Amino acid sequence: MAAEAVMHKRRTGATRAMMIVGLLLLIWSSGPSAQDRRLLDSNGYVRDEAYARPLVPAADQKYLKIDGLKMKEILKEVVAISLRSRDDGNKYWGRIAGTKYEAMVHDWAEAKFRKYGLEDIHRQPFTLPTQWFATDWAYTFTAGGKSYTFKSVNPALNSAATPAGGLDLDVVWVGTGTAADFAGREVKGKAVLIHSIPAPGSMGHSASYERAMARAADRGAAAIGVVYGISDNFAIWQGLGGTGEGAPGQQRPIRTPGFFMGFQDGKVIRDLIGAGESVTLKMTVSVEMRDGLTSSNVWGTLPGMTDENIIILAHQDGYYEGRLDNAWGQRVMMTLLAYFSQIPKAQRRRSITFVATAGHHVGSPGTRWMHDNRATVLAKTALMINCEHISVSDTKYWNGVLRKANVVAPRRWWIHGSERLFDAVLKSYATFGVGLIADMDPNASGDMGIVAKDTPSIQIIRSPVTKHTDDDKPEWVPAAGLEAVARAYARVIDDVNKIDRKDLLPAVRTSTQAGVR
Repeated sequence: MAAEAVMHKRRTGATRAMMIVGLLLLIWSSGPSAQDRRLLDSNGYVRDEAYARPLVPAADQKYLKIDGLKMKEILKEVVAISLRSRDDGNKYWGRIAGTKYEAMVHDWAEAKFRKYGLEDIHRQPFTLPTQWFATDWAYTFTAGGKSYTFKSVNPALNSAATPAGGLDLDVVWVGTGTAADFAGREVKGKAVLIHSIPAPGSMGHSASYERAMARAADRGAAAIGVVYGISDNFAIWQGLGGTGEGAPGQQRPIRTPGFFMGFQDGKVIRDLIGAGESVTLKMTVSVEMRDGLTSSNVWGTLPGMTDENIIILAHQDGYYEGRLDNAWGQRVMMTLLAYFSQIPKAQRRRSITFVATAGHHVGSPGTRWMHDNRATVLAKTALMINCEHISVSDTKYWNGVLRKANVVAPRRWWIHGSERLFDAVLKSYATFGVGLIADMDPNASGDMGIVAKDTPSIQIIRSPVTKHTDDDKPEWVPAAGLEAVARAYARVIDDVNKIDRKDLLPAVRTSTQAGVR
């Protein structure tokens, strides 16, 4: 009878999986004209119960106690800190590094560590270099005697302030900002407007990899504006990057006043220019450069039976609500803490060190310190896991509309270690339905990037179009994706604890084929 019950459960699960696949096909095949929105909520986001979930083998069902819906509910505490920053009147708002709002996240993390009985709980402060804060701004476009202001316009990160009286400039549209787009256009002393295509988001948008912003600066533009996206109307916090030759980190920062605006707003200006109108821009930007700010690593250790450890990281700062980036990474870290704190110490081979890391968006001083002190800090580390940009709905552009799917977007991934580590991690991802881009990144990005080759390490990460935008909201983050990653990481930790550290280390540098920017 027990065997029959198991078979019935499997058949039922398979039937449900087939139904989910049918729904997945429906959301694409029916098309916009059908207006069948049963998979979406009233605001147009995919309902959590509509996401596809894999069948989990009986041997791994102990990890099903990790529940994505509960994870989403608890993280409201962190997002509330961002909303307080907004409600306090900050136009540049969120859990911004070095502010009291990031410090509130430090308090939150420390309280969680104490709740679960971690040891050696402490903060490690870092003095930040001088920090840029835009305190006020206004952008008014004028054409044909009519003025236009747009809510999606933000100063570019680290933009120069304007003179007290602002700047009055003619606006020039240069398309996507390639050399061909600039040919024959005089931009010196003018406001250049560039259309940038997310690829897939702000981490790889076309104005960056085409060097459009650098081209505008090199040709003497007095202001550089970027229209972000090919749909929607996202307000975004993003920098202009650098100019000159060399890798991004070696270029000279662009000092020209800059701004970003959403696609729908930018299209208004594009179409005015296309209709033959002369467009001008009045822009004022007030900036403060603040010294003496600090950000902290918050450490806590769940002790194991040996002097080796596993380190789990999640950065604390974020723009706007910062759900994807990186409230959900923090939630996955805390979920692993809650899960393993219920396992007796005698069954934990290694200690697990949890680190809520400092100031990722201002240079990652916390992980940089780990790298600089790797000979001692990481001498006994068997594995490092970075929890960052964990889960987001997959999307497809369709006739200018960003349509959402009831599957989690595949992630970029990184593993630094032995073949045994590769096998353990990839099997765990497959078990819990963690979708991946097929070829591994050639390097680890995000907060772990600088330290990723100093110890065996893993991460998955996704940087979608909504990253750093005002639409980084909970509806984009499916519970199915959160629980899948947390379950997979929990199983990886269990599997790694069966392997000696020397057998986790890479024999040679891992080869990859990806070309990730």
